[in-house]
Amino acid sequence: MRDTRAPLRPVSTSTVEGLYATGYWLFTQQRIAHALAVFRAMIHLSPYDERGWVAAGACYEAQDHPDLALDVYSSSLRVIVRAPRCQLARARILRSKGRTKEAESALLEAARAASRMGDIDLRALVLAEWDQSAPGATLAQSPR
Repeated sequence: MRDTRAPLRPVSTSTVEGLYATGYWLFTQQRIAHALAVFRAMIHLSPYDERGWVAAGACYEAQDHPDLALDVYSSSLRVIVRAPRCQLARARILRSKGRTKEAESALLEAARAASRMGDIDLRALVLAEWDQSAPGATLAQSPR
C-alpha cells in the first residue's frame, strides 16, 4: 500500500507561498482552526520551510494551547537543522513556564543559527528577546 502522507512530487514555490498567504489571512481573520489546517498542510508539503512550523505553533498559542505549540516548535528541530524562529518561539514558551535554563539554551541556539545564516535582523530580534528574558545576565552569558 502506498503511503498517502508523502507528497507525490516536489511542490512549487508558488504553491507554498499561496498556502502561507492563505493561512496568514485566515489567522488575521481569527479563523485559527482553518489557518492551522493550512499551516499543517504547508508543513507536510514543505517541511523545511520554517514559516509553516512557526505559524502552526502560533495558531496553537492563539488557541491557548502552549504545550501543543511547544511540541510543534520542538518537532521542527528534528526536521530543520537551523530553525532560529522556532527556537525563539520555544524560548518564549519555556520562559513563561519557568523553565529558564531551557529557554536560555533555546535563545543561544537561535542566536547561533541566525549568525550562521547571516541574518542580522533575526539576530537582533534574538538579542532583544535575550535582554527581555535575562535582564540580569552578564555579557559573558549573552549570545552576543
